[in-house]
Amino acid sequence: MVNARMSKYHAPSKPGSQVGIAGAGLMREIERSPPEHLGEWWTQDLWCLHSAAWWRRHWERTGIMDIELADTMPDGWQLWLDWHRAVAPDNEVEIKAIEADRGSYLGYVRVVGRRQGQAKLEDPIVFIPTEYTKSPLLRSTEQ
Repeated sequence: MVNARMSKYHAPSKPGSQVGIAGAGLMREIERSPPEHLGEWWTQDLWCLHSAAWWRRHWERTGIMDIELADTMPDGWQLWLDWHRAVAPDNEVEIKAIEADRGSYLGYVRVVGRRQGQAKLEDPIVFIPTEYTKSPLLRSTEQ
């Protein structure tokens, strides 16, 4: 349970307010292995990239948001490439992957939702005890 003093750090969005994300993502989900042209660049941490459709489902199933927009940005792969050339021109592996992909899988995703008025938000976990008290996993039915 979160105590009242700690909950002051929690500032949930007000009912009706908008929340949005935009950034690198997938034009469509990769169902199995990454395509060959992404193989040299793809690492296990890149499975965090998802499509607009994935983000829509993810947000909708919480029951907290009404999704107003979930799509990919036009020429998002080109924007990603331009950004990379500006900030990390030596990262040839990623640049080559984006160039080879040309928006087939890689692009920019954006999602905008509005907080439902009746949705109840749980208090965030802001404290985790650092000490562990050992107790039996199975509790006795005797009281």
